[in-house]
Amino acid sequence: MRKIFVAEGLRLCEEAVETSEIEFGFYTGEFLKNERAENLIARLDKKIPLYEISPTDFSRTVDTETPQGIALVVRQKIFVPEEVAGKNLLIALDGVREPGNVGTIFRTADAFDCGVIVLEKTSDIFNPKTVRASMGAIFRLPIARMTHREFLKLMREKNFQVTATAPDSSAKIYFKRDFTGKNAIVFGNEAEGVSDEIFRAAEKIYIPMPGRAESLNVSAAAAIIISEVVRQRMCSN
Repeated sequence: MRKIFVAEGLRLCEEAVETSEIEFGFYTGEFLKNERAENLIARLDKKIPLYEISPTDFSRTVDTETPQGIALVVRQKIFVPEEVAGKNLLIALDGVREPGNVGTIFRTADAFDCGVIVLEKTSDIFNPKTVRASMGAIFRLPIARMTHREFLKLMREKNFQVTATAPDSSAKIYFKRDFTGKNAIVFGNEAEGVSDEIFRAAEKIYIPMPGRAESLNVSAAAAIIISEVVRQRMCSN
């Protein structure tokens, strides 16, 4: 049985039609309010079954409170871990529970050409909030699911250095870490951080914060560290 998810909204549906296998779609007459929307419907109508439904039925079907009036049912695509490990920078999510954080990290990973490993207890990859927050990255990113043990085994086999964010300054400042080689950076649960099994195996880094905030949102921390990795690699070339 094929696993599916729903992509909703004009921009996401435009992304999906370019990159994904779509089962069918539905829209409201009110959606056809501009040329961009009309063009999308015309493209979709040539490829998939497409149904016009009432705004009331549409609102009952989708997740958002103020829907735009277009949604597509898309086939899920999950990569095998070895495919994802073809990237030399991997982002691993270890128990990240907030779908919006997961989707935002997907968007950052897509911007910086990373592969993504989703570890145990992380929010569903295809949660509607995750899909929306990814801003289309969900359709392009190489993403694989793994257990902690499988992940650490693959990283050893593929010669990746595993790095984890730490909660305090007992670790190395992130910009003093050499990221020019093959790296897998692990971001943990919003409240509890990285799991013990991963933490014991990883090199620890932290982001210094001279201000008054005690912590950063995990998606903000990911953006800061990933951008530093890319900076180092660009400067080393």
